[in-house]
Amino acid sequence: MDHTININQIVNEIEKLDYNDKINIMSKIVNLLKREEKSHHAYPITQLKGLGKNVWHKTDVATYIELERESWD
Repeated sequence: MDHTININQIVNEIEKLDYNDKINIMSKIVNLLKREEKSHHAYPITQLKGLGKNVWHKTDVATYIELERESWD
């Protein structure tokens, strides 16, 4: 299903409505978004600890830092 066509059709129908009905629809959409926002969980930054460590496990830290510093010049 092509969502763009559906969205355009919806917008076209909304354009036909009077001002108060448009405000009513906008209010309902805002309320819908607020409900969805509450269902999304915020994760603490501490959960990022160790993320990606497998990428660096074979890298010598001192050598990496030295190469990075040399690239600054």
